Amino acid sequence: MFGKVFAGIAAAGVMAAVLATGAMAAPAATTTASPARTQRPAAKDVFGGTVTAISATQLTVKNAKAGGETFLRTDATVVVKGRNEKASWSEIEVNSRVSVRYESRNGKLYAKRIHLGVTRAHLAGKVESVSGNVITIRTRDGKDVRLTVNDSTKYFEIIAKGKRQAGALKDIHAGMRLLATGSYDASHNFDAALVAYRNK
Repeated sequence: MFGKVFAGIAAAGVMAAVLATGAMAAPAATTTASPARTQRPAAKDVFGGTVTAISATQLTVKNAKAGGETFLRTDATVVVKGRNEKASWSEIEVNSRVSVRYESRNGKLYAKRIHLGVTRAHLAGKVESVSGNVITIRTRDGKDVRLTVNDSTKYFEIIAKGKRQAGALKDIHAGMRLLATGSYDASHNFDAALVAYRNK
């Protein structure tokens, strides 16, 4: 059902796996770490979002949950795209989606690895609660995940097989099944770009 709605958003195989398990599908993270420093957990060293500003020495990335962060470029900063294909700093553009792996030193954030054109993650589960702009869902493996929505989030209600109509946050309530696409923020909450649900 939901796979048809998202057919133009994600590969059928990926969506089938999400719907079958209800589990989170977070973007793959690299495991390379600097031998000179003890790294924090990976989820706290990665920031995903949209590029709002860029210069020859730094870029600013913003997401709905965590706001904006500015990352400094160093001689060791690596830029990749697709399946870890090497890219250049000049390919980063304002309004493009990126994931930045970084380290913090002396109150500043230094970009270690920047992945261009990050594929959106998918999340499915049962709505536990709705509070303000936060939807909490429980996946089939029993994990509770907070979805953050904003003015840019799009909503669709599934009304019949192969049929949908525009939806709204006010129509989402506890007990219904929900599927979302978006990205994870630095706190591992889920920034939802699109939400589809069945009002049954």
